[in-house]
Amino acid sequence: MPVEATGSRPELRRRFSVVLLATFTVFLLTASFAPFNAWYFAYIALVPWIVILSCSTHRRWALAWAVAAGLIFWALNLYWLWWITLAGYAALVAYLTMYWLVAAVVVRAAGRRNWPMWIVLPVVWVALEYARNYVISGFPWFFLAHSQYARARLIQIADLTGQYGVSFFVAMVNGALADLIAFRWWTAVVARRGRWTVLAGPVAVVVAGGAILVYGGWRLSQQTTRPGPVIGIVQQAFPITLFGRDASPEEIFDRHLRETQKLVGTGCDLVLWPETMLPAGMNADFLDIDETSLNPRGREILAKLRGQAQRLGAISSALDCPILAGGSTLRRNPTPINEDDRWLIGNSTLWFDRSQRPTGSYSKMHLVPFSEYVPFKSSWPWLHRTLRHFVPPVMEQLEPGDRPVTFPLERRGQRWSLASPICYEGTFAGICRDLVMRDCRKAADILANLSNDGWFVWRWGQGPWHGSTEQSQHMVQYCFRAVETRTPVIRAVNTGISASIDSCGRIAAVLAQGGMTELACGTLVLDGVVDNQGQPPDGHGPKVLVDDRVTVYSLVGDAFAWGVSAAAFAMCLVLWRWKHRSKKGQ
Repeated sequence: MPVEATGSRPELRRRFSVVLLATFTVFLLTASFAPFNAWYFAYIALVPWIVILSCSTHRRWALAWAVAAGLIFWALNLYWLWWITLAGYAALVAYLTMYWLVAAVVVRAAGRRNWPMWIVLPVVWVALEYARNYVISGFPWFFLAHSQYARARLIQIADLTGQYGVSFFVAMVNGALADLIAFRWWTAVVARRGRWTVLAGPVAVVVAGGAILVYGGWRLSQQTTRPGPVIGIVQQAFPITLFGRDASPEEIFDRHLRETQKLVGTGCDLVLWPETMLPAGMNADFLDIDETSLNPRGREILAKLRGQAQRLGAISSALDCPILAGGSTLRRNPTPINEDDRWLIGNSTLWFDRSQRPTGSYSKMHLVPFSEYVPFKSSWPWLHRTLRHFVPPVMEQLEPGDRPVTFPLERRGQRWSLASPICYEGTFAGICRDLVMRDCRKAADILANLSNDGWFVWRWGQGPWHGSTEQSQHMVQYCFRAVETRTPVIRAVNTGISASIDSCGRIAAVLAQGGMTELACGTLVLDGVVDNQGQPPDGHGPKVLVDDRVTVYSLVGDAFAWGVSAAAFAMCLVLWRWKHRSKKGQ
């Protein structure tokens, strides 16, 4: 490490040393997340970053590069946004970098007062992760916890603290290692605090890590599951660009029907199609509309939609099970603001249960700002129209759903309930918690996430399409949704990664892919049948087992993150008062 140990504290005198350490943090942190999955790097990734803030003799240079590390990290890892919206990509990277700026300022101020980093870093980092989950609609991507998604024993604590508990521990290890560097060279601090005070961090890490692993082992050993339904997943690969889709809605629908036909006779209790694979307008409200109120073109579209709904009902009858599919719903707008605002469009999941009309639907409640909706539509229409020019026309403006919905599934004398978070909203723990829980009781046995990652693919010229790293980063979030609510997650994703995740957050099955960046197509059957030893019989697929446990997190939500945020606020207040007193004394 390029540290010049002179005097009573370690010092970074060379500017190049600061640049090198900041770059090292970016590399380690990037490598720790999916799809690279070098999870062990997450425990040391922030150590160089803390060192440049605490030890550099060029304070402004160190602060600038600590913030630059965040800028470079976000710019590199969110590359899959730039071909969708370059302006949005630049704005998001700049916005997310501000969190690193806040963290750098607080960590530097605390370091100058010799506060232990094994306490300061996890408190500050988790509080900022929690804020990032909500501010400006929220962006819960690249939490430290997400680097540990495959460490099954470690992430079981999420059913108590949410994903923030795992992030806290990872940051705690980084802080303790940074303190050990100070212990190695900063002899004056050791003399003032005492050796055991300095070593408190490593001891706390060992105790906390041991407790987390013991708890995780206990949770994994519990026998609380029972057989669930047999679920078939239909996935195709239809990329989306700013110019629309290469295939027509009819072609997309027909392709999914043909693939679904292959599942007839497999004993499925439910079949899933990904988000927006149905033609727009297949909701019962629109199918049953008075056609005399439509113009000739509208009547032609309605007739085609009714025919497609009949075909979907027929294939559901042939399967002898429901089909849950994603599609845009259309409803008349009672208060349109202009000619183009006559219909309200929802991003929905529709439940076809051997009928020619959907018998249930759920509309996405948490929409993506400046993509699925532009704000100020009713309050400041002129500002809405201005901002709308920055959103590609291919991105329809949607109306959010107003309530959680569960779909009842009864098969073979058993009954289950499903909730269906749609695409990005499934990355929000609070939304999934609201979908699963009703009046402190578990209302959903399975989370069926229907997504469309068709935006996040790329190709050179007219060559084949390839997936981006967004797809694996999106999937790993659901390992935490499963643990937080002890609810298995089944994903059906256009161009992405369709998978089954059990209630302990373990990925049980993934739709076969030829390689990390190759788009997958086909069907996957997830079988809930088990023998009396709890194992799948020969010829049956990965198990879908439902879990009756109700978690602490399901009951209290983000109480842990609230407590950490309160501690971070108190910490900042103390640092501000000390700084104010120092200036007053001078």
